[in-house]
Amino acid sequence: MGQELFSPLLGIIAMAGTILGFLIGWVVRRSMHAAEKQESGRLMRSYQELSQDTITLQEELSRKREIATRIPMIVSSLSGRMPINAIPPIAVRFMKEFFHASQVGFFAQAKGEKRFTLIEGVGFPEDWKGKIRIDPEEGIMGMALHNNIVATRDDYLGVRGQFPAGIHSLEKNGVSADLVVPVSMDLSILGALVVGSSTVRIGEETPLASMIADLIGNAFQHATTIESVEQKASIDPLTRIFTRGHFIHLFEAEIRRARNYSHPLSLLLLDIDHFKKVNDTYGHPVGDIILKSLGEILSKSIRSSDFAARYGGEEFTVVMRLASKEQAHTFANNLRQTIESTEFRIPGQEHPLRVTISGGLATFPEDGTSTTELIQSADEALYEAKQTGRNRIVRAHQIGLDGSPVR
Repeated sequence: MGQELFSPLLGIIAMAGTILGFLIGWVVRRSMHAAEKQESGRLMRSYQELSQDTITLQEELSRKREIATRIPMIVSSLSGRMPINAIPPIAVRFMKEFFHASQVGFFAQAKGEKRFTLIEGVGFPEDWKGKIRIDPEEGIMGMALHNNIVATRDDYLGVRGQFPAGIHSLEKNGVSADLVVPVSMDLSILGALVVGSSTVRIGEETPLASMIADLIGNAFQHATTIESVEQKASIDPLTRIFTRGHFIHLFEAEIRRARNYSHPLSLLLLDIDHFKKVNDTYGHPVGDIILKSLGEILSKSIRSSDFAARYGGEEFTVVMRLASKEQAHTFANNLRQTIESTEFRIPGQEHPLRVTISGGLATFPEDGTSTTELIQSADEALYEAKQTGRNRIVRAHQIGLDGSPVR
């Protein structure tokens, strides 16, 4: 009886043991699977972090290689000789390429104003150039210019209470600048470079922005020095009009333009009558006073499109763009009458001096098609004016097919 009861009990216990073993095995396997899954997740996260670190490192190395390539190019370009007005476009292009930005502008003071305007830029409205007015004391530009520092957006957000964005700020005009970089020359601020929509970590590269701004400032200094030297070489110190050498350079360019566009161009060559007698009678300082005064008369008399030069001694030239021979002759005669009626006040002299001029007039293309031919034609006409009584303007004679003047 007891055995009959014990046998089923053993079966139940065996079955329970089997079930328990299965459950324990299942639990163990599930625990191991969870641990494996957790470990797998951890390894995946580590892999992803490592992959991201690798990508970041590759990006940083790529950026450093780009910087190492671009900086020498910028230095080389800005160290060369260039006119002042060529620097802003170059600066904008460099900043756009260097910071991978879609909006870059060079702002400087509008003529005769305190506010800044867009001189050159990309990514700005077309009607901004020369017309927009930005207050240099407002917003992020105010922060950069007031402190003469490179200002990032994050820098500005920390101190924007000191430089609120007024109606004439970049911010109120829809510009969210990543970077504003002052450009200086001799401790004076020339302008500001504004960079927006950049795709690089611009906050980490402010020293590079500052270095580029210094290079641009040096380029302005170099160009200004060259322009000053060239201007001194091109301006006669006594009469304050162009020198003979600069006149020839400009005249050649005007002849090319006249030839290309089939425009008339006239040349007046004149000198002061009996000027040697003035020097011999009153001395060279008095002669210099008359030469200086004549330079002033020429500067005031010519049109803005024309130019005058001291050709040598008491000889002067005037180049008249788009002037036919008749138009040039009318101007020359009016000039002659103005000089004839001018009283030259001489220190120590009770009575003012008066002088007259004689002039020869030549016109492109009928009197010549080169600087040499036109100057020669004008000089021959001037000689005729001298020989026929002085104080007159003579027009050059046209040259016939046989090379002789057509009178």
